[in-house]
Amino acid sequence: MAMFIDLYTEADTFLHRMDPRVKVVSILLLSLLAFLVTNLYSLLVLLAFIFLLLFLSRATLSRTLFALKFVVRFMLLIVILWPLFDPTGTPVLATLGPVKITEPAIWRGVTSAVRVGCLATVWYILMFTTSQRDLVRALVKMGVRFDFGLALAISLRFLPTFGALIENIKDAQRARGLELGKGGLLKRSKNYVAVLVPTIVSALRTADTLALALQSRAYGARADRTYLRDLTMRAADYASLGVVIAIFALPMIARFVFDIGI
Repeated sequence: MAMFIDLYTEADTFLHRMDPRVKVVSILLLSLLAFLVTNLYSLLVLLAFIFLLLFLSRATLSRTLFALKFVVRFMLLIVILWPLFDPTGTPVLATLGPVKITEPAIWRGVTSAVRVGCLATVWYILMFTTSQRDLVRALVKMGVRFDFGLALAISLRFLPTFGALIENIKDAQRARGLELGKGGLLKRSKNYVAVLVPTIVSALRTADTLALALQSRAYGARADRTYLRDLTMRAADYASLGVVIAIFALPMIARFVFDIGI
């Protein structure tokens, strides 16, 4: 199995050229919009807009599928489980003992799943189009301590790596005859110890290597930092920020000022 080193995909698109500070603010505004919007159709429009941006980011198909498969599974889980734990509303479509499945509960589950899809996928736009260096620089320029920005960048960098590492360890243990999916819950839990231990050892080895790499580059030797390339806002960045602010503001004005259901 191929191991992803980073979700960032190098390309020459307007999203890649955009100032990372604009992308961070835009992602936060779109995430907040997904929280505040309650109408299913409005959420579907927002999700379609996010997928359009993902398409325009020109991320490779393998990276896109790797990132979105977890989101899609979670969305399906919400759609299936929500009606089972929310019996309110009418009409009742089915009754399974004490469990009542109602039509409003199904639509509430679909709405919640779409909202989760918006909140999850919108952050992939940032990760697909922003390098770790630019992300850290943007956060520092926005007032975040460099240590915190570096910690976030390292987390984003190694999450997909460790996900792929776990899958590789599983494949290696299956090749040795270990059946991870068979047996009762206790037996399966014991089988996964053979996956957990190598993963922890690999994580500790990676952390040690990373610490040595930072020390070899004299990280923390001086309080003041210099940067090879600084961030500057261009006219296109201001225009993009204005468009995103408008996308956020118009539904909020419609809902809270004119009391229109959005």
